[in-house]
Amino acid sequence: MSDVTLKGSKDGFSVIINDDCNFEDAMSQLKNLIVEQTIGTSEDDKVQFNVKTGNRLFNDEQVDRVKKIFAKYPQIQLNEISSNVMLKSESEKLVAETKVSVETGIVRSGQKREYQGDLIFLGTLHEGAQISTNGSIYVVGQVNGIVQAGFPDNTNAAIIGNLNGAAQYRIADVVEIVTDDNEKKFTNYKFAHIDDLHTISVEDLSNFKEVNNESRKRTE
Repeated sequence: MSDVTLKGSKDGFSVIINDDCNFEDAMSQLKNLIVEQTIGTSEDDKVQFNVKTGNRLFNDEQVDRVKKIFAKYPQIQLNEISSNVMLKSESEKLVAETKVSVETGIVRSGQKREYQGDLIFLGTLHEGAQISTNGSIYVVGQVNGIVQAGFPDNTNAAIIGNLNGAAQYRIADVVEIVTDDNEKKFTNYKFAHIDDLHTISVEDLSNFKEVNNESRKRTE
């Protein structure tokens, strides 16, 4: 039984490599398979290929070997090399980024508390204190200090809920200082986000889903 199999679709071909096979044997079979596909084609032809490694994760050197094989044949275009598994470090990062933290305590003046993922803030943030996370912040408690979402560069993050009282709102690298001139827009049932002009905009909570979807489309 071959360790490398080919499946076709309207979008091109998928090369499936048996995750239990010897790597060198698989590379030899992959090269032969590609040669067969190039017979009768010209360099102007472009055949799309995806390589799937199943439950086996190729290291950087092995990925490079696959890319070099495809690079020898200009008629063949390698789109991606995918696996059903991921590195432990990548999985830990994904868990951290998608987790939701809940804070119910008091953050006192001079203190800074940092979180990972989205944050539901039920506590009290004193003046001169700061809360910061790389995700969005849902403010249910009382905030009088600095509220930082999307740190350091997540422009899709938002600050949602009770926006009344904070000294500063920060999203990614954008800072909005609350003054007598603009404090009226920071009230309850609002959300702050980064708009098309890369400034912090405040809108009614009823518009959150629509604005959030548009923001994600801009950064895809």
